[in-house]
Amino acid sequence: MAVIKIAIYQKNLHKRFTPDEISKIQQSKAHFLLLPEGYPHFFQSANPSDASKHEKEYQDHLLEISEKFSGVILGGSHYRTNEEGKLVSALPIVQSLVLVDFYEKKTPNPELDLGTKPGTTESIFIMGGLRFGVLLGDDLNNQSIWEEFQKENIEIIFHLDTSRKERTYEDDLNFYETLAKTKNIHLIRVCGPSDSIPARSLYASPSGINWKVGKVEEDKDVFKTLSVNVMRSYLL
Repeated sequence: MAVIKIAIYQKNLHKRFTPDEISKIQQSKAHFLLLPEGYPHFFQSANPSDASKHEKEYQDHLLEISEKFSGVILGGSHYRTNEEGKLVSALPIVQSLVLVDFYEKKTPNPELDLGTKPGTTESIFIMGGLRFGVLLGDDLNNQSIWEEFQKENIEIIFHLDTSRKERTYEDDLNFYETLAKTKNIHLIRVCGPSDSIPARSLYASPSGINWKVGKVEEDKDVFKTLSVNVMRSYLL
């Protein structure tokens, strides 16, 4: 068994990290930092195609964090045109001032991800000595990804998400608790508040809800470092 330290930052999608906040991340000495779907989004963009023009600025801010934080950063998401010329929603993965890889969202949201194509990247990564799965937004409902996780015996999954107003706070807790128990996984979700959209970050495991933001924190920035015990996914 290994203990993995995972820092999650429930962060307003439109606000940069301050030097003090980056220092807080550095002091956590976590192995991973998770940022919400849609972070960073600093520019008023009419559509995903327009937003993709700011790709470098988004990535530069993640690299600012990486200057102080030596762990793996799963850096939210932004729109970009990939090597195949397709507009996608992509999750940049950064470590030690290097943009290591991208995870591309496989299940675009018809209302949010206008004009984007489903990604074709792998959903399973090995970094920081850990083998883990990644879900971005509506990928949570993609059955083929879950079949891949089950086939590969993935124990820990990071869900970078945007909360939906149609589910209540209690509905979200029940949904994730049931999902983690049914699939026997550690599922860590991070969201970011934006434009009155609630943020409901949490950690669900086979034993239930291990941590969650409170109802009064749905519209706030919240930083939390979790210690997660993994049996199968840690690589010596």
